[in-house]
Amino acid sequence: MAFVALLDLVYEVMRALVAPDIQGVNASLVHAHDIARLESALGANVETSVQRITDAIAGGRCATTWYDTLAYTTLFVGFLISVWVWRRQNCAFVRNSFVMSQAVALVVVWRYPSAPPRLAASGLIDTTRHALTLGGALGWFQQLRNQYAAMPSLHIGLSFLYALALVWLFCASWGRWRQVWWVLPLWMAWVTMATANHYLLDGIAGVLTVLVAQAITHKLTARDVPRPWQRCAPGMPAGPHDGTRANPGEGG
Repeated sequence: MAFVALLDLVYEVMRALVAPDIQGVNASLVHAHDIARLESALGANVETSVQRITDAIAGGRCATTWYDTLAYTTLFVGFLISVWVWRRQNCAFVRNSFVMSQAVALVVVWRYPSAPPRLAASGLIDTTRHALTLGGALGWFQQLRNQYAAMPSLHIGLSFLYALALVWLFCASWGRWRQVWWVLPLWMAWVTMATANHYLLDGIAGVLTVLVAQAITHKLTARDVPRPWQRCAPGMPAGPHDGTRANPGEGG
């Protein structure tokens, strides 16, 4: 767990290191406008509507602002702890998928810097600018933030990874109710658009990033390491595969 948290911090530092210079900032703004134009051409430019609807709901802006601010770390910590406690045999593959998703995203951020809507003169309001510092407590962390790394969105991509893994890992014990986990990426997509932190296409790119990372992880990971989707295979036995806690000595 601490190892993964350290890797997440390394990812943030690496994103800061590949932050664009002045010329790169201009390119990131061009890329953001290209994304906005593509969305318009596809009829998918929904960000303005999402923010307007959110602001029209009592407490909507507060809820989306603080979810965007706090959920990234909270979700990944809660998810990994859950996998460790209840599905420890699958922890290695899930951990590798998480890290590989960040690695793939880092390459995209480096090669294709893109500004978020809040910095791209989109007319949307930046609702998280002050919340992200937590009243100044995290002001130091803002120096590690790459403001021009909107494409792909790992807020959405990793939420998709959590939902996908949980749907697989709790296939037998939750049954159809496990599909409720898909609320995670859908809600995160709404939140990041309502706060002007991502375009819809950033989120789609985040999902594609995770799928590519899954394929790479599957290819590189030893065959004897359990894959999460194997828990949904017909004839999967009960026991640790059926919602009970893994024994302390189980692998992963």
